[in-house]
Amino acid sequence: MRITLDTNQLVRSLMRPPQLATFIMAWEAKRFDVVCSQELLDEYERVLDYPEIARLIYPELLRTFHSHLIQDVNLVKIPYISPLCRDPDDDIVIATAVFGEVDFLLTEDNDLRTPEIIDVLQQAGIQLISFNELVLLLDQ
Repeated sequence: MRITLDTNQLVRSLMRPPQLATFIMAWEAKRFDVVCSQELLDEYERVLDYPEIARLIYPELLRTFHSHLIQDVNLVKIPYISPLCRDPDDDIVIATAVFGEVDFLLTEDNDLRTPEIIDVLQQAGIQLISFNELVLLLDQ
């Protein structure tokens, strides 16, 4: 299984240590691969550095993300794509998922849940799910 995490889902996962533990154990057990682009990694870093977000996440979890987890992502190069969303950062998430040939894009962003975007993702064989839905799948 291959997944891409939208930034909102990464932040939420880091705020929920019990679910994060399930996620990390499954990731380290190679039950799935996390696919990312450099552009998406840059967004992760930028958002995790926001003081209002950083103070909501245990410092140990941020260190773990920076020192360990980020080393285990599968990087994919993404070409320029025509804008699909009102937010250019969302276009990066879509391109990462499509060119990374993932099975699941983890997001709760309503801009990525429009019929047009869902159609693009479904044509690429990608399902939209949330972090919580992935954790439930992993617990089965």
